[in-house]
Amino acid sequence: MIEEDRRKCKKNNKDGKESIDVSSSKTVLIFKLVVIALVFSSFLVLSVSFVNKYKIDNILSINNIIAYSDEEEEYYDRLKEVYNEYNEEDKEFSELVITSTFTIIQMNVQDFSFADMTKGRMREVADLMLDEVEHEDGSITYTAKGEEAAKESLAEYFKQFDSDLEEITRKRMANDVFDYIDSYLEFIGEKEDEGSSSSCDGNSYWWPIGSAETTTENGVTFASGDPVPSTITATFAGDDSVHNGNHGAIDISNGNGDGGTNIIAAKDGVVIYPTDDSQTGYADVGNPEDGGGYGNHVIIQHSDGNYTYYAHMSQNSITVRSGDNVKQGQVIGKMGNSGDSRGTHLHFEVRVGGDSNANRVDPLEYVSIDNPRPGCVDFSLTSTSLSKQEFISKMEAYCTNSGNSDFCTNFSSHAAEVYDVSLDSGVNPELVVVTAGTEQGWRKCGGLYNFWGIGIPNGAGCSAGPQLTSLAAGIREYASTLAEYQPGGSHASSIEQRNQEREEAGCDDAGHGPPGSLAGMQSVYSWIGDYRFSPGSWGMGGCVYLDIIYGSGYCSTQSVCTNYSSCPSSSATTVCEQNDYTAWQLQEKLELRNAIFGL
Repeated sequence: MIEEDRRKCKKNNKDGKESIDVSSSKTVLIFKLVVIALVFSSFLVLSVSFVNKYKIDNILSINNIIAYSDEEEEYYDRLKEVYNEYNEEDKEFSELVITSTFTIIQMNVQDFSFADMTKGRMREVADLMLDEVEHEDGSITYTAKGEEAAKESLAEYFKQFDSDLEEITRKRMANDVFDYIDSYLEFIGEKEDEGSSSSCDGNSYWWPIGSAETTTENGVTFASGDPVPSTITATFAGDDSVHNGNHGAIDISNGNGDGGTNIIAAKDGVVIYPTDDSQTGYADVGNPEDGGGYGNHVIIQHSDGNYTYYAHMSQNSITVRSGDNVKQGQVIGKMGNSGDSRGTHLHFEVRVGGDSNANRVDPLEYVSIDNPRPGCVDFSLTSTSLSKQEFISKMEAYCTNSGNSDFCTNFSSHAAEVYDVSLDSGVNPELVVVTAGTEQGWRKCGGLYNFWGIGIPNGAGCSAGPQLTSLAAGIREYASTLAEYQPGGSHASSIEQRNQEREEAGCDDAGHGPPGSLAGMQSVYSWIGDYRFSPGSWGMGGCVYLDIIYGSGYCSTQSVCTNYSSCPSSSATTVCEQNDYTAWQLQEKLELRNAIFGL
């Protein structure tokens, strides 16, 4: 989140009055980033980035076919009229708020259509985020609502669309609107850099021992380099004379003494303890009564629903307080000997899915002394940076948040099996899940366990592929298929050829790559069709995709063919059109991966 700020916000009043200053909260400033980030030359001609925004909608709702209709075009016309009621500084703001809100409504209200998105409702949505005050001199002041107030307004607004929506559902929908906008801003790469020292943006857990050297970014201290040497002196089971088999954490120590070792946040999160200074001043004397036995300690809640505990820290060394947002690698205190401690060490806990003793799991499922700073790698075909427990937790969280029954039944409930079988077969379990989502919506194909469209030619039915009778068999078959795209595989030469052709043509780098890379695999795996077939079809490709990738009406400016069996050479798809289709397909997978795994 960005820091709170003040900005000018002007909107054309329906009576022709001009508005003046707005004091914007940081929530609305997230929306306001769109003013900087997006430039629409014409709203009726959909830009690539705008189409991709709707692609995010489709990914999150597990509907990967974008069907443009007259009803939708009429919606765009109405939206343009409302959009143009706003002065230049607020146009993109209103457009993104409106489209985000109605996307969430479509995902949650049965039979809600583009026709239901009237101009009046569009204005209502845009105005939900602002409080309007008319002064005696006739001027209008718009004051931005805070995040909670805006969410309350949205939750109340959703009542009119379905009276059966429960309050908890409406609140979740309001949260989804904000999440949707955040996801889009991240997607277009314009969200402000918040100064994280993490190469992974907090997605994988780090060893909680910091480096001796520190850096300062925006007034925050990081010890994110290689950790100082340390050892594990007590395991999770705690099968020793001190813990008697009931530890619930690991103990980490070294010989640097009280206050001599930096302790860092293992992952991005929000501090929920300590709440005040009195909870950070316990002496380093090993008093079992101090801090409930934990002594000076920090509790951080993470976006995946997990908690980390850092206990026995040195007196007055804790640098964070409840409500602080912390970044991975940020110094939160020093190793000490406070609370129920027998010598200087860090007591480190991971609690999964809740903040009780029953939620404690072995931290070594999440952190590794041998790989203390796991970085985010490219979307590997063969490996994952996630631990098994982390993979399972993220799958379960997405099941809960998305409510997608096919995902929950066919994948989330088998997350451990997916992880084990995938890695045993030499394929990235994230890719197994994401491809199943983009290809088949996590549904069985004709009752078979072919979630990946393996061996099914375009336009053919499920029976054209292998007869897979179990999830494990499907994963192994998918892994075997992917091996063909690795160096030395049967498709390697084709990938190299396409990589060279597209590089020489000056195409977008995102649409090609070497054997063994996802972009390289996708360059052969994705097929848009040999011609600009119009109108095209989902099976045969052509203009049905090109108009999505480049904007509605793209094919109307190109040479096309209407009879696929006799298309002229002038209508052949170009090298870069093929390349951009690869990039589009790949982006779809990357966005779904981010939605599920936060990577």
